[in-house]
Amino acid sequence: MGTLGRIGTIIGYEWRRALAKKKILALVILAIAFQTLVTVGIYEAYRFIGTTFLGSENVFVWILVVLEGLLFVQLIAIIVAGGSMSEEYEHGTADVLLSKPITRVEYILGKFLGGFSLLAMVEALITFVGVALSLVFFGAQSGLQFAPLMFLAIVYSSLIFFCLSFMFSEVFRGTTLAMLLALAILFASYIISPIIAFVYGISTRAIPIWAATSFPSLVMSELVTASSVLPAADLGALSQAALIIALYTIAFVLIAVYRLLKSDVAKKTA
Repeated sequence: MGTLGRIGTIIGYEWRRALAKKKILALVILAIAFQTLVTVGIYEAYRFIGTTFLGSENVFVWILVVLEGLLFVQLIAIIVAGGSMSEEYEHGTADVLLSKPITRVEYILGKFLGGFSLLAMVEALITFVGVALSLVFFGAQSGLQFAPLMFLAIVYSSLIFFCLSFMFSEVFRGTTLAMLLALAILFASYIISPIIAFVYGISTRAIPIWAATSFPSLVMSELVTASSVLPAADLGALSQAALIIALYTIAFVLIAVYRLLKSDVAKKTA
């Protein structure tokens, strides 16, 4: 078996390990339930108030519904990645896996790709459900040809918190600690960003949550310029968000790889 085969085996193993977690399935169900509630709420308001509520914007509701699932995407990313590396140390399986004819680079690459590809499948489901709900409640939608690009933008934006949690999982080798730290940063970003912007009047774009949540809507605002559902098109902000995601991703991954390569696998902490 070559390198690709060994990595593929780890990817399959990672899928089975992650899907065994009931909390991941619970969050997926909650994400879909939340999207459904949002769609029903918008529909009822539209039906009660009339066309003055959305007007012609009802043909772009699918964008709003899909974007509403982003909070759950970040939570799922944290949970999938938070136990990816650490659970192997906690259960003593890291030694077993690395005793096989597989390098540490192949091992961590398989674990990363396995978890992230599973997350991408969840994001594809959330995108599909958002589009389907909009079609059922509001009829024909505009701009659906951009739905695949919306999906790719969501996948890219989720790299920040997936990689952050993945790094904590390897660095601290404790699943609970890794998830709690990543969740703390996620929610602290939500709270701190508006406070800093209001009190000090400075940009908070460097805080991870801005790029993670803004990138998909910024991409769509460049593609669908006729909708007020989205922020005004801003190519500079879009480029900045893409760069911030890339920088955080590279930094977090490099730290995780360095930790694995330089530490004793048999130990939870070094």
